[in-house]
Amino acid sequence: MSNKTLDPLDQMVADYSLVTNGYSGKAPNNPYPMFEEKRSKCPVMHGDILLENMVPSMADYMMTGRPTVSLFRYKDIHGVLMNPKDWLSYIVGDGFGAAVDNMLLTAMDGEEHDKFRATLQKPFMRSEIRKLIDTLIRPVVVTEFVDRLRPNGKADLLREFALPFPIRAMYAYFGFPHEESLLSDLASWAIQVVAAPQADPEIAKITVPQSMVAGQSMYDTLLPIVQDYRARGEMRSDILGYMMQVEHEGERFTDEEITTFIRMLLLAAGETTTRSFANMMVQLLENPDVLDEVRQDRKLIPKAVMETMRRDPTAGAVARIAARDMKIGDVEISKGTAVLCSIAAANRDPETYEDPDRLWLKRPMRPLLSFGFGPHMCLGMHMALAELEVALDAILDLPNLRFDPAYPHPEIKGLNMRGPDAVHVLWD
Repeated sequence: MSNKTLDPLDQMVADYSLVTNGYSGKAPNNPYPMFEEKRSKCPVMHGDILLENMVPSMADYMMTGRPTVSLFRYKDIHGVLMNPKDWLSYIVGDGFGAAVDNMLLTAMDGEEHDKFRATLQKPFMRSEIRKLIDTLIRPVVVTEFVDRLRPNGKADLLREFALPFPIRAMYAYFGFPHEESLLSDLASWAIQVVAAPQADPEIAKITVPQSMVAGQSMYDTLLPIVQDYRARGEMRSDILGYMMQVEHEGERFTDEEITTFIRMLLLAAGETTTRSFANMMVQLLENPDVLDEVRQDRKLIPKAVMETMRRDPTAGAVARIAARDMKIGDVEISKGTAVLCSIAAANRDPETYEDPDRLWLKRPMRPLLSFGFGPHMCLGMHMALAELEVALDAILDLPNLRFDPAYPHPEIKGLNMRGPDAVHVLWD
């Protein structure tokens, strides 16, 4: 629960840790040997691999006993994600949808999803995001963070960089005023909403009510910002300016509707990028030859981002629910059965990826599942990729970057929302 006596960064770390610990459960920090066994012995498994390990599962967030099948092969999961007619997404909102008035694009299906996505997607398109690299993203990453860290010779890259920089960049693009307390409050509340689902009922008694308060706090804080923006009449090239001018089914959005949409978008506006960057740095630092390869040839940065996201994705699982009776492989799936898709397992499927455990920048790429796939592919994917590429490029300029031996070696953990607790590094 938010504690205003904490430093804003410490509060963000505490909220981040709440999610990390909640989504770790009793699973091994390295789940990939377990996934390998599942893929070979029971690729279509009756039961929920997350709940079996005391990890909250979007297949049955409320633990109602919904019948669930877990999938581990790339081809099966790709097939589900590419078929939104037969595999529905509404269950994704069961866990924390109530905290945001059930306004979740990821939990919409059919025509409703397609229309809202078409309305909202323009400022998130690759062509729009690439315009921001030199005007917004790089100045934030380099001037506000890396240049300030450089003289210190050491840092916890999670606390001092990976947590704050995506929030600062993304919130600037939303059109929010640059006020540290505002940004940290919104970020903490967003994480508290995401942390609502917990496999331990006693912890859920705390986190679920907390998420409701956090969701309302987000709305109450955002609405005056939206109203002030409109009152100024200056429609800038940011998300608030776009939403005030775009029409949805022939009508403009009200301030209240814009506030609800912005609150929804904030749930994934920072923390997933934080975890992806931290996971990437742990993998590169564990493979110094690969790190040096990227340092010497910066054109490999996009490949490094994608390959580390393949090899150890933040979003380790997604879920869908069967709209009718179907079959996956030889297994009958009844209507109303949830499928828990293990993205992390699919990303190391040897039928799709040669030598899948290896961190290999020249790997022939397949369609990556780490941002989802099909019509529900992550709306913020291009912003996340741009932020990660700029951040890696800036961090590679720190000479002789290495793990700080004064701290424990970081471990990426969790079956979903994977990430390390800290990434302590030194440089010359």
